[in-house]
Amino acid sequence: MNCWHCDTELIWGGDHDTEDNEDYDIVSNLSCPKCHTAVDVWHPSERLIKEYEDYEKDKEESEKDKEKVKQISKDYIKERNDKKK
Repeated sequence: MNCWHCDTELIWGGDHDTEDNEDYDIVSNLSCPKCHTAVDVWHPSERLIKEYEDYEKDKEESEKDKEKVKQISKDYIKERNDKKK
């Protein structure tokens, strides 16, 4: 991973377990030897990963439902227009 500011490769300083944090379980710290930027990378907990996965699944199902409603509306409009003829 390179530094956002100067594009120098970052040096890994270590990983630490987080305490009192339900969303993230590990934080890794990195630093830049050139511009001295410090970077913390937070790893999501299993609970948060599952929450994201569930959200994405619900989002996909919602999109499928929207498509079904669109098709039902199109079918209704076509049927209505056919009856007017």
